[in-house]
Amino acid sequence: GLLMHLLFIVYNAQCPSPSLYAANIVAIVILSRGKIGLSTCTTRYLVAMAAADLLVVIIEVILFRLRYFYFSWTFLSIPPTCSVIAVLTYIATDCSVWFTIFFTFDRFVAICCQKLKTKYCTGKTAAAVLATAGVLLCLKNVPRYFTKRPATIIDNIPWFCVMLDSYFTDL
Repeated sequence: GLLMHLLFIVYNAQCPSPSLYAANIVAIVILSRGKIGLSTCTTRYLVAMAAADLLVVIIEVILFRLRYFYFSWTFLSIPPTCSVIAVLTYIATDCSVWFTIFFTFDRFVAICCQKLKTKYCTGKTAAAVLATAGVLLCLKNVPRYFTKRPATIIDNIPWFCVMLDSYFTDL
């Protein structure tokens, strides 16, 4: 029944291959174990990027896209829940992008700025950069929760989320 239906959905063309999930999970596990010849700094950035990419796939595909196509009339479709899913989608996407940018900058410093390399390219600095970025990106996207309104009301129950009209017109 439900398990076969979920397996069908996962293998359907609207959902990325399960190997995408597996690849990120395997990368996180292998990198987290260490002992693979990478610096702590590089390892932290790569684990953070793999985790952020995995969150994008889970939140955007499973919680958003599959809900829309297959589970429309569930608790995932009431405004508080779909607003949270929208915020989580923005946060995960932003983290994925910015963690890649910070890793690129770290590699630039490691290659081109030898004097700065010893101070900047450390596991502690990477952890601080990633934690600070994560917190700031969460704070940046939390107000998006309040930009949604119910799309329709059926039997006094609000359903689905749409952007507030005032979001595009107010300052």
